[in-house]
Amino acid sequence: MARSPSDDHRLELDDGRTIGYATWGDPEGAPVFIGHGMPGSRRDRYPGLDDPEWLRQRRLRFIGVDRPGYGYSDPWPEASLLDCAEDFVRVADHLGLERFAALSGSAGGPYVLALSALVPERVKRVAIVSGVGTLDRPMAMEESPDELAIALGEEAQALREDPEGSFAEFSAELPEVDRQMLERPDVRALFIEMFQEGVRQGATGWVDDNLRLVQPWPFRLDEITVDVRFHHGEDDILAPPHHTKKLAEGIPGSRLHLYPGEGHLSIDRHIKEIAETLLAP
Repeated sequence: MARSPSDDHRLELDDGRTIGYATWGDPEGAPVFIGHGMPGSRRDRYPGLDDPEWLRQRRLRFIGVDRPGYGYSDPWPEASLLDCAEDFVRVADHLGLERFAALSGSAGGPYVLALSALVPERVKRVAIVSGVGTLDRPMAMEESPDELAIALGEEAQALREDPEGSFAEFSAELPEVDRQMLERPDVRALFIEMFQEGVRQGATGWVDDNLRLVQPWPFRLDEITVDVRFHHGEDDILAPPHHTKKLAEGIPGSRLHLYPGEGHLSIDRHIKEIAETLLAP
């Protein structure tokens, strides 16, 4: 399948900080911001959305934004979820976008929810795919920041120096339904590209994500008024479904769609129909 070309950009802020972002799809289409995973970058995209003809027909324009410390964006270790969400707004303002939708994958979920809390009048609707809540994984809770930085620094180095080997180790830990998807050469190449761009600066953004997501969130779920829809595979082991269930219970009027037999990555088989929910009037 032909790749949808993307354009990389750097937004220089008045305070000297740089935000990296990328755009792809229909330049005049409905704008959808992407909240990337962990590690991840502006280049994160579901394989099913990497379809130029479908993007043209649906008139969709995706905008991926590097969180601080990832890709081209400068580190900002003291930034909160809301601070990071404001980078979406800065890019939207730069592009002249008054209203937009948002789609997140995995650890991008909290940042997109923060965006909904920050500027509800500008966010049309949100789709959270395979989302995480407050992290409850041992690495995020039990290691000191220094130990976490060392461990993730080694993983980031391995991703840069031996991407195929790192990817093979990552794939081996997944359920069969996800491994089958990653056997496709085009999908494997796409994920390696995304991961490598995510660790362009080492583990800086990755470490800050982990530390940020174990802290109490600086906004209340029950105050979110945006139309939020959650989509989650029941066999997801990277972001277990209880994360999404808890988030959905906390947001008034939100909707939860569970997919039997799907994992963290194989939910890509439904990603086009998920993205199309963002176009509903």
